[in-house]
Amino acid sequence: MAKKDRAIRRKKEQMKKLIEGAGMGLGFLVMLVSLVYREQVATALNAALGPLAEFVGRNNFLITILILAVITGIYTSVVQKYTMNWELMAKSKEYQKQIRELQKELIEAKKEDNKHKIKKIEKRRAEVMKKQTQFSGEMFRQQMKPMAYIMIITLPIFMWMLVFAGEYSSGVVIFPLIGEKELSATFQFGFSYWLIWYIICSIPIAQVIRKAIGIKSAM
Repeated sequence: MAKKDRAIRRKKEQMKKLIEGAGMGLGFLVMLVSLVYREQVATALNAALGPLAEFVGRNNFLITILILAVITGIYTSVVQKYTMNWELMAKSKEYQKQIRELQKELIEAKKEDNKHKIKKIEKRRAEVMKKQTQFSGEMFRQQMKPMAYIMIITLPIFMWMLVFAGEYSSGVVIFPLIGEKELSATFQFGFSYWLIWYIICSIPIAQVIRKAIGIKSAM
């Protein structure tokens, strides 16, 4: 009976890995296609997002971007919640905390010129860093896994906003605090104003959604 249960668990784990691999492959494929054929992807997505922009109004494209920030924020947060190993993330956070505390202790020990204490702290720090290094590869995989799924929805939406920001707006938009600006105009570091507005909207929205569905920061 125990062997049968283990075999069932192994099959479930294999199936889970297979599904995860397929999902990640699809995500990176969508990312590649979106970057290479961005106009074609944007045109295809326009069948769904164009009517939304028209309904909200061409003079209210900032509201359209706000709605898309909510959609991508919900999707991104749900994907992260159910694809990442949060116990592993919490463990990494604990190791980082221990390393910071040991570093402070080491600085104090060096000020006191306590060689015995310095040696002891360095030994403890090396042990903690070794433990953290042992699953660093898995940590990287945990961070990459949701990114692949997120690309499936988020990147095509970005391509749509990039291509149609001018068409579905009145051209000049009044931004809070900074006044009238062309949505497609460039701010600094190559960022367009529509992208700045998206970032302004998405950061607080994502924080609220993450808190609502019970995601704690891993930093």
